[in-house]
Amino acid sequence: MKYIFVSHGDLAKSILGSAQMIVGEQTNVKAFGLYPNDDIGSLKDQVKAAIEEFGGGNDIICFTDLFSGSPFNAVVALMGDYPIRHITGMNLPMVLEAFMSRMNEDNSAETICEKLLNEAPTTVIDVNHYLAVNLED
Repeated sequence: MKYIFVSHGDLAKSILGSAQMIVGEQTNVKAFGLYPNDDIGSLKDQVKAAIEEFGGGNDIICFTDLFSGSPFNAVVALMGDYPIRHITGMNLPMVLEAFMSRMNEDNSAETICEKLLNEAPTTVIDVNHYLAVNLED
């Protein structure tokens, strides 16, 4: 399984760096950022080159930071040409789970995406509410 992270600014690169600090160095992964003086066309070209470097197949999952943002749109523009999976709203827990999930070679891109989406609601927690409920017990 190969992963491509795409975001505004340094978010994708920083999430990748943080994830690797926790789970170790990862292979078959690329991270790209869109910066204020960049255009979406060059970002799309970078992502396209990564997809092609990874073989252009259905074993690629692209993660973007924000639904309908420019990085999201760059990846969507490539989805008609490549059988990639695309998840938006990436966060560190999601990326960690993605890295752990690809250790099982039987997991397809579709299976990993389903698992990530099922677990996504547990990655955002109202800590005040959590503590109030759990301290009452």
